[in-house]
Amino acid sequence: MIYSEEKSTGLAMPLIAILLAIAGILAALVATGGQSSTTGRVWVPQVQQQGPGK
Repeated sequence: MIYSEEKSTGLAMPLIAILLAIAGILAALVATGGQSSTTGRVWVPQVQQQGPGK
């Protein structure tokens, strides 16, 4: 049989893969609470007190 319809360009499969990847990233963000372990933390060195003769 000969069909007059053109076949799709195969865009559906990559689109589904992209949507699944986005959903996975969002699920991971929700699972971790949306916070990075280093967010808002700044390391400040402690100042050592010198002894009474210095």
